This record gives sequence, structure tokens and C-alpha cells, in this order.
Amino acid sequence: MMKNRHNLLFKIITISIIFYGFILFFFGLPFPRGKRICSDYSTYYENWRGIYYISVEHVLNLINFGHWGYLKDVSKETFIILDDNWAKDKKHVWYQDKIIETADAVSFSVDKSGLPKDKDHVFVYDVDKSSFRPSNCNIDVASAEHFVYNEDGQDWTWIRDKDFVYHDETKLDVDRNTFAPLGKTFWWTDRDYVYMDSWNSSLNKWEVIKVDSLQSPIDTLNVGSHYLRNGRNIIYLANVIARDIEVYRFEEVGLGKCIVNDMLFNNGNRILKDSLNVSEAKFYFHGHIAIDKKHVFYHQKQLNDIDAASFRQIDDEIFEDKYYIYTIKENVWKEEYPFERKRKI
Repeated sequence: MMKNRHNLLFKIITISIIFYGFILFFFGLPFPRGKRICSDYSTYYENWRGIYYISVEHVLNLINFGHWGYLKDVSKETFIILDDNWAKDKKHVWYQDKIIETADAVSFSVDKSGLPKDKDHVFVYDVDKSSFRPSNCNIDVASAEHFVYNEDGQDWTWIRDKDFVYHDETKLDVDRNTFAPLGKTFWWTDRDYVYMDSWNSSLNKWEVIKVDSLQSPIDTLNVGSHYLRNGRNIIYLANVIARDIEVYRFEEVGLGKCIVNDMLFNNGNRILKDSLNVSEAKFYFHGHIAIDKKHVFYHQKQLNDIDAASFRQIDDEIFEDKYYIYTIKENVWKEEYPFERKRKI
């Protein structure tokens, strides 16, 4: 009797698992079990249920951050894929699996720069809707194009036409033909000026700021640096912090710290002007510790209990003077004084 009950329970569990797997397989998780509609694109598939969009092919990636959905009211006979994220038939245009109601299907295309457009509109991404809509900036549709690319591909916020450059749907007062990013830095240039784009929280949009007239040479310290040399001027982000100087030293010495000749800047502000001899100074611990022959500083605080003349680094986070061994504290970022100090024997 007990054995029969166990067998019945086992059968019920087995049938439940099989039934759940059947439902899950056919209705819950449409991993690419259909066939690609076009071998050139890996996002649009067809199976017995219809045509669907799937953002990634790998199952785990789909579960973690992917997206999928079936396209509604599709004419399979006229359906064509325009790129990995765009498709259309004779009546509809889809961004991924979402219908773009305002798009004219007959004339809609994605141009070689990756810009979606129809005969009347350029389409821009709306963050609030997580989809595309017609632009409001009266851009010339025929000549409009994307022209800015980053590591993730096209930067959709930048568009230009035959006459103007637009950023976040704002027409810019820049030279259309020469305006371009300055390498992989924070700045832009045209034939006349240096610019920077910055988020305006009050307007809730990006804006482009004219920083300085363009000079030569123009270079920065590294890809992520906030400092830029522009001829005889030094720029920190959107501000000119030193003007009309003969630049003979331009060097990064720590996080946010930069030496310009005999001046030390931290996040664009000159510091230790009358305290540190910059020309002979040495910097340690990501630039937070600075010493010359007479002084030791942590940030901008002078550490008077250290003998500067004999102070030196003996290991990555260990220092000494003639009296003490100094070790950087474990939670130094929360401390005003950076060292654990131990007297020498």
C-alpha cells in the first residue's frame, strides 16, 4: 500500500515536471529555437509562433540582461530587416519588437551612419519612452547623419546635417565642417574654439559650452585627464585656469592633481601656493602626500611632526624619517592624519 502511494507520488511529480517543462519551452522562454530570418543579423528569428526579436543569443545573458518579444501584425511576405535593431514590413516599422507608430513604413530606412529616418523625420531615442520618436529640431532629413562613435557604437545624441550640428536636439553654434571630438577626451574642437559637453541638471539635458579659443599645441595628460593644454592656456574641464603662460612643465602627479610650471592644481584649483616648493616636490600615495625639503603635506594639511629632510618612502605604503616608521592607515580616507607611527629602536 505504502509502495503504491510512493509510486503514485513519483508519477505525479514526474508528470508535473514534464508538463511545466513543456509550458516553459513553448510559451515562457523563446530562446533562438527558430531560424534566423537573415544570416547577416542575429536578432530576428521566426518559429511556429511568428517572428520575434531577441537581443542576445546566449541563454544566461538573456536571463540576466537580455530582451525579447514577438512582433505583432507582421506581414511575413514584406518583412525585411534593416539592421540588428530595426525592421519593417509594408505597414509597420519596428525598433526591436516595438512598433514606431509615427514612422512611414514605405520610406523608412536606416542610413549608412546608423541614423533612422523616413521621408519627413529623423528619429531620436527618447529615454522616458525607451523608444524612438521623430526629432523636434527641424533637421534636414536628407543630409542628416550620425557622426560620433564611442566604444558602444553610435552616440545617438549627436547628429549633423549639411548646415548644422545638433546635440540632444539642440542646434549648436559651431563650425559644422570641422567640429569633432578631441580624441577620447572630454573636449571637442572646431576650427576656432574648444568646447565641452556638460549635463545641465536644471534643464535636464546636455549642453555644449564654449571653453576657449583654439590654440596650438593642444594636448592632454592622458585619456581620462580633466586637464588640457591649449597653447599658452591650461584648461580644467570647462574652465581656463591659467592664461597666457609659457608652458614648460605639464604633468599629472595624482588623482585630480596637475603641475603646471611651478604651480600645483587640485581639481582645477591652485593649492599650496606659498607653502610647497613645487619645482623640487615629490608626490606619493596617488598624489595625496607631497614633500619638499622643509615640509610634508597630506592633501593641503602640513604634517609638522615629520622630519621632512629625512622623510622617504621605503615600501608601497611605508615611509620613514630619522625618528619614526610611518604606515598608511587602513581606512585612511576617513582620517585627517594618514599614518600609523612607530618610533624606531
